[in-house]
Amino acid sequence: MAAASSGPARPSADRDIVETSTTSAPPTGVGYKSASESDLGKVWRCEKVRDFEWRARCLGLDKNPEAAELLRRMLRCTEELNEIGDALARGDAEPKWWLGGDYDARRAEECNDAGAESFKAKRFGEAFDSFTEAIRSWPSRPVYHANRASAALKLGRCEVAAADCEEALRLDPGSAKVAARCATALQRLGRYEQAGERWRQALACDPQSDKAAAGLRACRELEAQAERKRVEEAERSEAGERTGLPIRGVDGDWGDRLYFLTEMLDRCGGQLSALLSVAEALIMCRRYPDAVRRLDEAEATAGGSTSEIAYLRAEIAWRGNGDVE
Repeated sequence: MAAASSGPARPSADRDIVETSTTSAPPTGVGYKSASESDLGKVWRCEKVRDFEWRARCLGLDKNPEAAELLRRMLRCTEELNEIGDALARGDAEPKWWLGGDYDARRAEECNDAGAESFKAKRFGEAFDSFTEAIRSWPSRPVYHANRASAALKLGRCEVAAADCEEALRLDPGSAKVAARCATALQRLGRYEQAGERWRQALACDPQSDKAAAGLRACRELEAQAERKRVEEAERSEAGERTGLPIRGVDGDWGDRLYFLTEMLDRCGGQLSALLSVAEALIMCRRYPDAVRRLDEAEATAGGSTSEIAYLRAEIAWRGNGDVE
């Protein structure tokens, strides 16, 4: 089979449509048989850009502003995809969960419509699943990510909601509604600093938004409350007010307790008392290395070691028989 050419001829600056970036060019001198999936992907994507430009010229659209803008968007997306492919090939990034689907714009709209109907009927689980399929079918539409975030919030899945909103904002940074939704999810997770940034973004997009203004005020108050609570917990921990651990082995009760405490920790945003409670449960489950990591997090949260943290480290040293440092 013949080797791949040096790539599609990129439009030059004096052409009417648009000048491409050099990052959109496929690798040169790559034989198809020996090419990696990443290189072949670059060749395929850049050939599509070249084909679109050629068809636009044949149709006399080379001076059409809509065609020029569409080509610019194709070039930006091509560059982003090439960069993602390079990062994946180097092992520097994890693929998005929706990659690898069969892209189908019509099916995506059908799934989105089904999700909207389920959402209106308060069947939020079904809505979430439908919006998920919409994203798999056409992941570049921000509205699908934003809609799934709404369903995720209704289901209490704030981590998913925040991630979906972030993706929607990456695709459409000017959406005040999505920025506010993202702020709400982050606020529920106890990430007040990040939530404040998103509330301010919502206000920048819509300065007249009463919801965003109220959300920012509430976020600031919650952040202040969390800081006061952190200081109080650090003082209590330094005073060593926590009850000592029982001298007994692990049982089902401690395993269940660890599960629920970990859930609590995820929801409360890494508060000191929650970290110490999880560390205790890990000790009772004989998961000493994990307990040490949680105590390291607690020490960072408290701004240094406390008598309570020192006590739990001593428990690990005693119960672990030197298994961990």
